[in-house]
Amino acid sequence: MSVATANMIVSLLGFYFAAGLIVAVAYLFGGAGRIDPAAKGKGLPWRVRFLIMPGLIGLWPLMLSKLLRQKEPPLS
Repeated sequence: MSVATANMIVSLLGFYFAAGLIVAVAYLFGGAGRIDPAAKGKGLPWRVRFLIMPGLIGLWPLMLSKLLRQKEPPLS
């Protein structure tokens, strides 16, 4: 593997992480209440936010599609 290829792979992973971080912050500080009715109201505790952030960063394309599709929490 050449140095240019390695740099490109690292750059793509960095962009993926940065996009995931942006989506995770948007989800945690506003979008969670639209998708999950249990997260509406007082909000998520800080320890829960730190626990789910790595998963949100890794699965950001799925969470972004959920955030864009769902306008209000489902009926429980």
